[in-house]
Amino acid sequence: MSAPAAPAPGTRANYVFRGVGAIPGPAVESAADFPEVFAVPVPPETIVFAAVAGPGDLPRILRRLESLGMHVESVHRVRELPRTEHRAPA
Repeated sequence: MSAPAAPAPGTRANYVFRGVGAIPGPAVESAADFPEVFAVPVPPETIVFAAVAGPGDLPRILRRLESLGMHVESVHRVRELPRTEHRAPA
């Protein structure tokens, strides 16, 4: 299976970050790294959905999630983020 194509300049790619460790929702949603983000606690996991400017931002975002207390175990690019009324404003 091939890797997803990089997003066009100026567009965002959607990612799902899965891991263990609870992170405070307001801490994630207020981070400038995450213009569109929401975290879903599914104990013992946490799932974070985010729109990312590009693959070059992934290391910075991973460090940010880890600094908030989440041990990221997987990262996947997805076509769309789930729709939810609890999502942070863009």
